[in-house]
Amino acid sequence: MYISEVYNTSAIAAYMTEAYSNRIPFLGEAYFPNKKKMGLDLAWIKTHKGLGVALKPSNFDAIPTIRPRGEAQKTKEEMMFFRESMLIKEHDLMELSRIKDSNDPYLQPVIDSMYDDTRNLVEGAEISAERMRMNLLAPTSGEMEIVIPMADNTKATYDYDPDGTWKGTNYLALTGNDRWDNSTTAKPLNDIDKAIEYLASIGVVATTILGNTTTFNYLLENSQVKNALVSITGKAIDFIDRSTVKEVVSRKLGLEWISYDKMYQDYDDSQKKFYPDNYVTILGNGQLGNTWRGTTPEELTAISDIVKAPQAPVDITVLDSGIAVAVQTVYKPGVAIETTASQIALPSFEGMDSIFVIKVK
Repeated sequence: MYISEVYNTSAIAAYMTEAYSNRIPFLGEAYFPNKKKMGLDLAWIKTHKGLGVALKPSNFDAIPTIRPRGEAQKTKEEMMFFRESMLIKEHDLMELSRIKDSNDPYLQPVIDSMYDDTRNLVEGAEISAERMRMNLLAPTSGEMEIVIPMADNTKATYDYDPDGTWKGTNYLALTGNDRWDNSTTAKPLNDIDKAIEYLASIGVVATTILGNTTTFNYLLENSQVKNALVSITGKAIDFIDRSTVKEVVSRKLGLEWISYDKMYQDYDDSQKKFYPDNYVTILGNGQLGNTWRGTTPEELTAISDIVKAPQAPVDITVLDSGIAVAVQTVYKPGVAIETTASQIALPSFEGMDSIFVIKVK
């Protein structure tokens, strides 16, 4: 038995498929499903659907009036390239020399560690995509943009609202006594209802409110929420639990509250939430855009009719998500097996007008 028989990209793809079928999915995938394209450029068109317009009357035998199309804004960006590698070094290879004996009881933990490296790399690619999606669903201070820290301490920025149009209509920042941490003066049900009314005015039926548990906890102590319960039960309420608050939000506003508390480790080793504290997003059902992934250099080398080059000793597989995984033996001063995960990714946001974001504190 050889290393290549148990550790190759086909086996990695099968391993990742099984592992990811058992995990809680990234929430952003529901609103920005994966899509694949060639190249780096991403062009998408943002349209404002709005309410339906009545058909104009006409005379018989008359030339029909030409209806103008709604305004559309075309956005073109070059997608971001992500790539990292991990090495199985010479000491690990010495341990793997046992692979010749498939009955060695110490073999499986060594192989498992190899797959853990790959899982970490692929999950890192998924984390980078989810962070971009959440930048769009909870734009900090209303700036509809994606900000990506770079290895040289600079930042790459993708601006989805360069003229501030979206921020002017679909974003509300609460101040003073209106902030939700002021439990006696804040009126969160009114704030959410304003968002619902605005979305309804452009033809969007709000169904969901997205936030995290830290933000949701403001509602547990809020006087307006407790008073809403008094009207239902006829009794004063001092303590309410999360399920009861969700019921109030559902009854009074017709929205399902989704708490998204998934976290990740950033480049500086700090732990961060995908969806930030002190924001809520009100939105309707359905897809908002796509998570577009381009063709990585690794994938191009595996496409014989695209790149004419000598066959490299690299084993490459592209996962269903569009992430490319490459495994090769590297000969430097020393020998190593290098596993690389790469992706070219950027979300499009055709449905950005159909969400409303509130900064509650």
